[in-house]
Amino acid sequence: MSGSRTRGLERPEENRRPSPSGAELAPRAVPILTYHSLDASRSVISVDPRVFASHMRRLARRGFTGIPLSRLLAAWREDAELPARPVVITFDDGFENFFDCAAPLLTELGFGATVFAVAGYLGRKNDWRQAAEVTRLPLMGMDRLRELARRGFEIGAHSVSHPRLTKLSAEALEREVGDSRRILEDGLGLAVPCFAYPYGALDPAVKRAVGGTYSAACGARLAVARPTDEPCELPRLDMYYFRGGFTHRLLCTRPGAAYLALRGLGRRLRARAGRATPDSLLATKGL
Repeated sequence: MSGSRTRGLERPEENRRPSPSGAELAPRAVPILTYHSLDASRSVISVDPRVFASHMRRLARRGFTGIPLSRLLAAWREDAELPARPVVITFDDGFENFFDCAAPLLTELGFGATVFAVAGYLGRKNDWRQAAEVTRLPLMGMDRLRELARRGFEIGAHSVSHPRLTKLSAEALEREVGDSRRILEDGLGLAVPCFAYPYGALDPAVKRAVGGTYSAACGARLAVARPTDEPCELPRLDMYYFRGGFTHRLLCTRPGAAYLALRGLGRRLRARAGRATPDSLLATKGL
């Protein structure tokens, strides 16, 4: 995870360039939100469904529109039009509760999203090696992913077996990166251009493997994404930091940007001291 500084959100009028037609060209900075499971367990990967609904409705009231990751990247490449206040919504792992809790609300609000599925665990539980504190819950099968794609949601890859990619041999790395795309594309009949690194773990070799297979990938660096970011190391905002108390009200606000800067500093200091961060809590020492 990079130690780059968390970047604040610009005001809408500072973050947009009007086109002659009155539509908005691609903004210079767009938040990419990271969720995992929507459940009430309060594990490190969990956000209560009621908190998630509050996030989404609050964003909608403030004029934001949820979009999938590939739409943002296409707009940045082509300087194309986007909603006036876009926000990319991503879900890692592909939990069944996305289908039950998130998809209906996102559809109601007219929001898109990207779901990063673990290709070798479709229809199973998230019982790959990880911290005991993480709740084991059902994952969507291919039939659910096909239905989501039919409804307009984007499906991305999150490896085959959710390992820490930096610990793998070159051959195992190629299998995790390449086979996850092949499995999903064969099952969906659609392109799968985006990837999310399990645990946010990456190094130059992992980035090369992913960059040779996907057009974009999300890491775990805590920052707002910009066109100048590397396509295969896009930062995201972990919703772990916005799930309790008053913090859910800070999402995509100026005070929220200051709050994220403080949390980002805390993450860097804990990492240097060898203490746990939300990402490290997801993995076991053996990975």
